[in-house]
Amino acid sequence: MIRTIPNPETSREDVIRFREMMRKCVKGEFTAAEKTQIQNRKQEMKRVEKIIRRNNGGKNPILGY
Repeated sequence: MIRTIPNPETSREDVIRFREMMRKCVKGEFTAAEKTQIQNRKQEMKRVEKIIRRNNGGKNPILGY
């Protein structure tokens, strides 16, 4: 079971970095390198998802279908 931390400590820099990233996401202001990195990460996540589903008989182990 994954234990949750209800109120993780965050520094001022963490908040600033989060807000900056959210601004970039909302406005879509990513550099070409960042877009490539995001695309590569999406492909990797899809690849891992297919492996997990194949290992669980085609079902999502978290949702059960």
